[in-house]
Amino acid sequence: MQIADTRTITIVGAGMAGTLLAILFARRGFSVELFEQHSDPRLQEPMGRQSVDLALGERARHALAMSGLLDQVDALCTPVHGRMVHYRSGEVLTQPYGNSDSDALYSIRRDRLRQCLLDAAENSGKVRLFFNHRLRDIDWEIQRLSFSTGNEGQAADKTFDVLFGADGPVSSLRRAIQKVTGEEADETLLDSGYKPFSIPADEHGTFRMNPDVLHVWPRGGYMLIAFPDIEGSFSAVLFLPRQGDHKMMWGFEQLDSWIRQRAFMRANFPDAVELMPELEREFRENPVGLLGTVRCRQWHLGGQALLIGDAAHAMVPFHGQGVNSAFEDCTTLMEIHDAGHNDWETVFGELQKQRKHNTDALADMSLDAYQTMRESVRHRDFMLRKALERELERRHPERFVARYSLVMFHRMPYAEAYERGKTQSSILDELLDGHEKLTDVSLEQADRLIGERLDRITTP
Repeated sequence: MQIADTRTITIVGAGMAGTLLAILFARRGFSVELFEQHSDPRLQEPMGRQSVDLALGERARHALAMSGLLDQVDALCTPVHGRMVHYRSGEVLTQPYGNSDSDALYSIRRDRLRQCLLDAAENSGKVRLFFNHRLRDIDWEIQRLSFSTGNEGQAADKTFDVLFGADGPVSSLRRAIQKVTGEEADETLLDSGYKPFSIPADEHGTFRMNPDVLHVWPRGGYMLIAFPDIEGSFSAVLFLPRQGDHKMMWGFEQLDSWIRQRAFMRANFPDAVELMPELEREFRENPVGLLGTVRCRQWHLGGQALLIGDAAHAMVPFHGQGVNSAFEDCTTLMEIHDAGHNDWETVFGELQKQRKHNTDALADMSLDAYQTMRESVRHRDFMLRKALERELERRHPERFVARYSLVMFHRMPYAEAYERGKTQSSILDELLDGHEKLTDVSLEQADRLIGERLDRITTP
């Protein structure tokens, strides 16, 4: 279909990406129909901690600025400037994210961000929201969607001009496209799962821990993390193998009673347990979430339909880029659209060309980050490496920037950040070879290697 002939944009999935996309299209004058299989979350009481909170980086903030919502969302966020590592010994160590105060992530509860987006979409006057609409089938010839609606699953049909799938990692739209193309997505489940917990504010409504950092309790094969929330609480998440093995006896399947759960938590995270009055109930009521990676070979079906966000490229959450990358799909799509192409097929093909190799690289970096957070941050050689990395960033701010910072605080393409990170890692390896102290490292050699191997960084 020609873009100029499009009467209505149809989006399946009213999560973060789908709702932001609806807002961005509405700002360009399109009428949008947004379908969601679940009921309106704004009409329900929050049902405990069911997922990891979000860490918004530069990519998400750019998208929110483009949608006109950045100031509104900022009011719901807590800035986080580094991580605080809690060791078994009881010692804690703060690791800043970068050399600048501007190097911060913005912690926000998922339900708050989603409500903000849904309200903005509804208030645009251009977006119609359809909740309790579960996609069942697509007739591609006549461009008709079949939904089941309500608690009893009544049938409802809707025609579409152009279709966008933002319906998550188990996307119904992705499977419908695969039936036509025969291109199966690669779906890999991580051996670890997660369970959310809460750390409430104290009796005065203030934080029980430092709110300026992400708290991490790394324990090798597993870890606990905690994000600050604006009301003085923290949302904590335990990442643990779903089933233990001969190397490590504990997994979620082994924690099958409160006696075992309490013993495990007290042995591994005693300082955190003291701050969790609802631990027993949350162990019982909060389900174990699954984590996995989806790499979709074909993101679009001609000019009829396009996948974005987790529907096209789900990843494990350890680099904090799930929503950031999904939002960047939306902003990149808008940039391609605004370039003046005539038809959707050209726009969709260009988006996949620009994004797929980048999201594949991000999936790899996200898996790397799990190893770093649960294991590497505990060790002395990691501290030495980070100290040298910060010194090189200080000496060469236009050339040497840590890969984590390139991903979180810049909008450099993910694949470029991945490759640049490999080069920087090789420089660190060479400089640290045989040395145990930062004062042993030759900074003159560092200056030479950086000058020879790293180009200046350009930003969008």
